Amino acid sequence: MRDEELQPQLVELTQGFLRMWKAMLECHHSQYITISLAYHARNSTDAPQGDARRQIMVQLQQEIECFGVSFTDWVNSHASYLEALNCWLQNCIIEPQERSKNRYPFSPHRYLGFGPPIFVLCREWSAGIKALPAEELSAAIKAFLSDICHLMDQQLEQQQKKDKSVDANNGESESRDGLNLLTNGDTTADVSSNLCCIQASLTRVLDKLNKFSEASVKMYEDVRQKSDAARIAYLKLQAN
Repeated sequence: MRDEELQPQLVELTQGFLRMWKAMLECHHSQYITISLAYHARNSTDAPQGDARRQIMVQLQQEIECFGVSFTDWVNSHASYLEALNCWLQNCIIEPQERSKNRYPFSPHRYLGFGPPIFVLCREWSAGIKALPAEELSAAIKAFLSDICHLMDQQLEQQQKKDKSVDANNGESESRDGLNLLTNGDTTADVSSNLCCIQASLTRVLDKLNKFSEASVKMYEDVRQKSDAARIAYLKLQAN
């Protein structure tokens, strides 16, 4: 069952992940380029104002929080699955009951070098998952959320100032400029600065996501190559 059923399924699964991450890499690279160009354009003339912008920021915060939690859960679940699989495979190794005095002690790690290829597949897969730059991406997501929260706090503070100003003037502003500020909640300079901050932070997230995708593609390609090499070596060993 291990070599005839489980191994082919795991090989198919890793190949599916390789195809997935190649597609994800193309997608995330396009996203990174798009946001980078938007950041350098620095055009805020059409930016939503007031309540509309606050609602957008709340929705963005919720989506990014969900993405961050889902990403962390996915990586941890993946690592836990492979760790459990490797532990189960260790139970398949039968240690010799007797050994010569001149022989080295039995080592499961030495067995993995010439044993069934499923051992190499799972070992390399587990090590590859742990080596992915997941922490860097998670840190970028947290920093992005922090920037969003900071901006939302600023918006709330500006809204409170606007409300106090309206109350102090009995609902009327003293000048046309004051009316524009109270209506929009921000000056044009504030809007431009805030958008630049958010765009820069989002660009860093997409950069880390792009690099994570690149690392994932390389990892699964390495797993495939080493698994194929182990399979060929094992077949030659059985033929002798």
